[in-house]
Amino acid sequence: MSMLKTLIAASLLSISSLATAQDWKSDPVWHDGLVERATYDATRVVYGKPRAYEAVFFTNKEQHDTKTWTKADKSTETQEVFKHNQIEVIPTPNYDYKYATTSHLTVADLKLTRLDMGSQEFCGASFKQFLLHPTPRGGDQYKYFGFSYMPEAGRVEKSVSAPDARTPLVAYNSLPVWLRGYDFANKPTVDLSILPDQKNNRATPADPAAAQVKYAGAEDGSHKLELSIDGKLSGTYWFATDRQNVMTRYESADGQQTYKLKSLDRVNYWTIKGE
Repeated sequence: MSMLKTLIAASLLSISSLATAQDWKSDPVWHDGLVERATYDATRVVYGKPRAYEAVFFTNKEQHDTKTWTKADKSTETQEVFKHNQIEVIPTPNYDYKYATTSHLTVADLKLTRLDMGSQEFCGASFKQFLLHPTPRGGDQYKYFGFSYMPEAGRVEKSVSAPDARTPLVAYNSLPVWLRGYDFANKPTVDLSILPDQKNNRATPADPAAAQVKYAGAEDGSHKLELSIDGKLSGTYWFATDRQNVMTRYESADGQQTYKLKSLDRVNYWTIKGE
C-alpha cells in the first residue's frame, strides 16, 4: 500500500508541476486586449564602454496566418503565437543605436515561427530574419536572410535546421520568452540548439550551436538560470516566481549586456490618443 501511495503522490506531483509550468501561457490576462510591457534599466557595450539606456519588451498573443507567418486578418489557417518585441535605443557620443528585435513563438510549444531584427543608426541600416519553413519530409527548417551595410558584408541567404532533431531549436533573442516555459518545479538541465544572437548592425552567424540551460538557484524572488553555449557560460537569466515568469534580470558572461526590470504593466500602445 505504501508503494501505491508513493506512486500516486509522484503522479500528482508530476501533474501539478506540469500545470504550474503551463499556467503562465494559459492565464486569461493574455486575452484582455492589452500588451505586457516590461521596462528594463539596461546597458550595452558600444565603442568599448557600457552605455546606459532604457529597454522596453512588449509581449502579447496574436493569431498568425500560417502561410506568411504574419498577423492574421481574413485567413482561416491560423496559429496562436506569442509576439515578443524588444525595443532599444542606445545613446552614444556619436549618435543613437536603434534595435527592434521581434520573436514569434507558438503558444502550444513555444516553437519559433519568425524572428526579425532591424538596426538603424546614422551610418546605415541592417536586417536579419529567421522564417519557419516546414519541409515535405517533416521537421523544422528556417530560411535565413541577413543584410548588413558594413563594408563587403551585404546580403546572405541560407537554410538552417537543428543538427539533432531530439533537441529544440531556439533563437537566442527569443530566450526571454522561451525560458518562461522552463520547468521551474523540477529544475531539469535542458539541452538545445541555439540560433545565434542577431542583434548587431554587423553580419552575424546563422548556424545553430550546442547549448544547455541549468537551474542555478533562487534569488530575490526570482529563479536563476545559466545558459552555456559550446560548453562556455554565455549568460545568466532571472525569472519571477510570479507575474507569468517574466524575466527580471539578465547579465551576459562577457559583460556586454545587462537588463534589470524596473516596471511591469499592461498597456495599449497602438491606439492614437487625443486626436
